[in-house]
Order: sequence, then structure tokens, then C-alpha cells
Amino acid sequence: MLILYIALGLAGAFLLVEFVLYLIAFGGKTNQDFTKHNFFFKPELREYSDLILAGARYCRETPHEDVTIRARDGVRLAARFYDAQNRRGIVIMCHGYRSVAENDFSCSSEFVHSQGLAFLLIDERAHSRSGGLAMTFGLRERWDLIDWAKYIAGRFPGERIILEGLSMGASTVLMAAGEELPGETAGIIVDCGYTSPKEIISRVIASRHMSVKIFYPLVRLAGRMFGGFDIEGCSAMEAAGRATLPALFIHGEADGFVPCEMGRRNFAAYAGEKTLVTVPGAGHGMSYIVDMPKCQRALIEFLGGILPPEK
Repeated sequence: MLILYIALGLAGAFLLVEFVLYLIAFGGKTNQDFTKHNFFFKPELREYSDLILAGARYCRETPHEDVTIRARDGVRLAARFYDAQNRRGIVIMCHGYRSVAENDFSCSSEFVHSQGLAFLLIDERAHSRSGGLAMTFGLRERWDLIDWAKYIAGRFPGERIILEGLSMGASTVLMAAGEELPGETAGIIVDCGYTSPKEIISRVIASRHMSVKIFYPLVRLAGRMFGGFDIEGCSAMEAAGRATLPALFIHGEADGFVPCEMGRRNFAAYAGEKTLVTVPGAGHGMSYIVDMPKCQRALIEFLGGILPPEK
């Protein structure tokens, strides 16, 4: 009997460890609004705080429509749609891990609008106003993105659609680009995306001075046990090899979280027409802010190749 109690105790402890790892890696964390806490504690962000906050205000104060859809697994997904006069196309914007759309696209949304583009700021599952209990590093999010593209294609028949993502959102875009998308999809923009969930999770574990050999299998098992997904079920780099849409890749050369080398590998694997822009001195997700003229020129050139001229 004692042995049974010990075995049950060990099993319970193991399940508790797995559940804690699940919450740390995949648990939803809503509304990480940098205007409501000390987001600018890093010197590289503090320098651009006025610019970033002005961009976030633009997203909040510009008239928009709140929209929702149901994901294929029943999760309620929320977004905000910003229409444009003389609309040339529609950009669907996918934010990063535990972030908010108006954070990640604070400085580019107004420029996108100025180019005659409407845009849809989506809340990824388990973020902000969207439902869902787990973030899956792009595995389920790629199907959500495809469903958003289908929603836009159904609502605006014939309009060209562009998928844009930053960080986890960028990898989600790449994963979606490897699947069947609505025919209206004209191109993708990939900003500092990682190569695969496995690689970025392993990198984070190593950065915490923990054993990847021990902790990565435990994190993977936690996703399977409590979330019903396998984080090795999809790879952005592998999906890139199946993608054929025109693509613009952007990455900061000083990115310490998703190294620029990952972006270069995604770019090299991409099967479609592609352009790579790297920004010296730019950290994670900072390329557009650090060198706005360079990124805007790249965007204008890219958009000019896939969209009709401005009216």
C-alpha cells in the first residue's frame, strides 16, 4: 500500500509540474496593454515611446468596426476592421506571442492606411477579446488566420488580401501560406518570424539556463496532455517551402529573441517570389521603428508589385 501511495504521489507531482509548464508556455494571457504598465523599461524602447504610443492611439481612435467569427474548433475570434477610402486591398495583421495588435502594429498602421489599404487587426486566440485557453505558436492560429482570410474574401469579393505578421504572427503567416488560401490573397509580409515552435521554445529554455534535453520534451508533453496539440505539428520553415505567394521578409539584425539567422533561413526556404530586408541595430520587432524610411520604401515597392495603383 505504501508503494501505491508513493506512486500516486509521484504521479500527482508529475501532473502538477506538467500543468505548470503548460500554463507558462501556452496559457492565455489577455490584453498586455503597454500603455497601462511599464512597457518602456528597456532603453531601446524608451527612445521610441512617444512614437509607439502615438501609433497605439491612432489604432484606438480611428473609426473601426468590431467583428467576430467562429474558428473551426468553435473558439470565438475577435478583430477590428479599419476601412479605407479608395481601397486598394486589405491587410490582415497578426500580432505576436502575448501581445496586442495595436502594440505590434502601432507604428505601421497609419502608414498602411495612407497607402489606400484597409486593415484588420486580429486578436489571436487566447489573447485580448478572443476566446480560447491556449496559445499554440502558430499551429491552430494558422487555421484561424485562414478563416479570417475567408471572412474578408466573402465580405469583399475580389479585393486583394495581404497577410502580415510579427514574431509569432509572422510564423503563423508562413504556416498559413503553406496551406490553401482564398484566391484573393495577393502576398504576405513576414516580420521577425521564427523557424518552428520547437526551435524557438528550445531557444527560450536554453536562455533560462535550463536543460533543453530535459525541459523541451516536458513542454511538448504538456501541450499534448492539457491542450490536445503537438508543437511539432507544424514548422514555419517547412511551410515556407510550399508557399508560392509573393513575400516580403523583414528582420532586425540585432534581434536577440528571434535571431536574424532564423529569418534568413525562412527566407532561403521560401518557394515563392521573395524579398528580404534586414535592419542593422534593430531588436525584436523593432525594424520598422528603427529605420522607418527603409521599411516604408520596401513596403511601397512590395505593394506596388501586387496591388493596383492608388486611385
